[in-house]
Amino acid sequence: VGSFALSPCGTRRVAVKYSQREALSAELAEKVVEYDSLRAFETEDGRGWGLCCAKGLARGDVVVEAVGRCLSEGEYEALEGKEYVVSFDDETLARKRAAGDDVLYIDARQQGNMMRFANDSDSPNLRLMYWPPPPEREGEEE
Repeated sequence: VGSFALSPCGTRRVAVKYSQREALSAELAEKVVEYDSLRAFETEDGRGWGLCCAKGLARGDVVVEAVGRCLSEGEYEALEGKEYVVSFDDETLARKRAAGDDVLYIDARQQGNMMRFANDSDSPNLRLMYWPPPPEREGEEE
């Protein structure tokens, strides 16, 4: 499967090449779950669709790459329907804003993958990880 973008005409997949800084670390690359082990399922209570994995997962596994149209705050606010649009945790959002990164949302409605079925939950078992990590703010310590 691999990572790809659609060509400008929208009919061809173009492989995405990551720079050394953008590529997953060797440690994380070993924890990537095979895409074909993911399954979408319709919930029994009518809430919509969900995502499950056909194999057991361990803490720290990388389940799926978030794929979709990148949106700024203004583009997000202008959307009529916000289903299948995800954002980042508050700390990551603050760091992205401080670094001048205006990609604050990922719209998976039309250009997404299985990640769109990873639903919000009262007891979440996944978190959205930003990679590569946004640069540190000056004077900020880890």
